[in-house]
Amino acid sequence: MGKNGWTVLVGARDESRGIIATNELKLEGIDAIYVNIDLQNSETIWTAVNTIKSQHPDLTMLINNAAIPGDMRKPGYEFTLDELREVMETNVFGTFDLTQQLLPTLESNKGRILNISIPIGMSDFFNPFAYKMSKASLNAMTQSLAQNFSQAEKTLEIFAIMPGGTTTDLNGNMTGDFMKTAPEAGKLIADIIFDGKNHTSEIINFNGKVADYNHGLFS
Repeated sequence: MGKNGWTVLVGARDESRGIIATNELKLEGIDAIYVNIDLQNSETIWTAVNTIKSQHPDLTMLINNAAIPGDMRKPGYEFTLDELREVMETNVFGTFDLTQQLLPTLESNKGRILNISIPIGMSDFFNPFAYKMSKASLNAMTQSLAQNFSQAEKTLEIFAIMPGGTTTDLNGNMTGDFMKTAPEAGKLIADIIFDGKNHTSEIINFNGKVADYNHGLFS
């Protein structure tokens, strides 16, 4: 997106890693700015939102990509409430808090909200309990807010993309024929963002199919 002329605000809770990522983008000629955001810390969210409102009032897109996985191998029945709450705090509550606080700015710019998600159907190969629960909530939030925006005639678009398995720190940098690199996943996401279509309420799989949760299938 930066290579298409966008200014990229890199929200990260780890300042040193956030600045490293920002500097890497700058080396590619991208206008990138680090913003400290910890989705488990409401004070950092409030500060970040006020910084964005004052310094970047033309914000037109929020991409909610931050997430923590919890223990991806532990059966659901072994999770403690504290472990589950930690994952939900970042992946759902913190994400909602940031989104809600930025709505006035995004609406004034006829903006878009993109949530990065995962399939939540049953699979013998991928069943991370807390992570899946949190992303199911994120998918529900995406579609419910889309309906709210439509009913209130708000000029906001909200949708989700499921880029598929991607090699990142979240999964221990897992690799394999079924995994994408981060740049590959990023290009897939950007291609959908720039396709000129209104995707509001859609949960889009990496192959372009849209999840139909009314029937538990892809349309």
